[in-house]
Amino acid sequence: MEIIPGIHELRGRMVNCYLTVDGDELMLIDTGLPGNSSNITEYIENNLNRSPQDIETIVITHNHFDHVGSLSKIKRITGAKVAVHPDDADYIRGKARHAGGAFMNSLIKLYQVIYRSGTVEPDILLKEGDIIGGYRVIHTPGHTEGSICLYNPDKRAIFVGDNLQLRDGKLHSPGKRLIPDPEKYVKSMEKLLEYDIKVILTGHTAPVTSDGVKLIREFLEDVKKELN
Repeated sequence: MEIIPGIHELRGRMVNCYLTVDGDELMLIDTGLPGNSSNITEYIENNLNRSPQDIETIVITHNHFDHVGSLSKIKRITGAKVAVHPDDADYIRGKARHAGGAFMNSLIKLYQVIYRSGTVEPDILLKEGDIIGGYRVIHTPGHTEGSICLYNPDKRAIFVGDNLQLRDGKLHSPGKRLIPDPEKYVKSMEKLLEYDIKVILTGHTAPVTSDGVKLIREFLEDVKKELN
């Protein structure tokens, strides 16, 4: 559904992907688990009356498999350029092992065989302050080294990947187990207060559609206790 003009949420299994629409340009943010490509292409065709080939760029917020599982197939379908932070690039290239140990990496390999998903060579390596599709890149390590957020000042909207979740009207971290570097994570989230944020688009929960800055400020008051 369209959250605000120009931003569409595509809810897949467990993970939210997003489409931004700026005139003729479509940008996809994350791709979800393997098998999610048809959900994305059907939404574009049926709800936007557009072609999947209109996607010019696929931006990856971080390297976790539930966000990149359909990346190789969507890239094959669309021919879109893939953008990711350099610190997470080797994961989608297949040159680095995902977090979670032997079991998780075995499960990822099984998914890749079943869904015929493969590795992808990034076309664009994003860094702090870059502008892509009208959104500013904010490097937010902590959840992964290459985690990023994407901010648009005109819409006052930010995509946060897994950095934040909305539950019971409050923002939460993804959990202590999923933050290997709490100190970096807290500093990353403090950076968000530099921006005038109203709308927060999360990777796994419903979006925040008002009072974004207020909720982030309240979250930061509690998160250090949570991660201790």
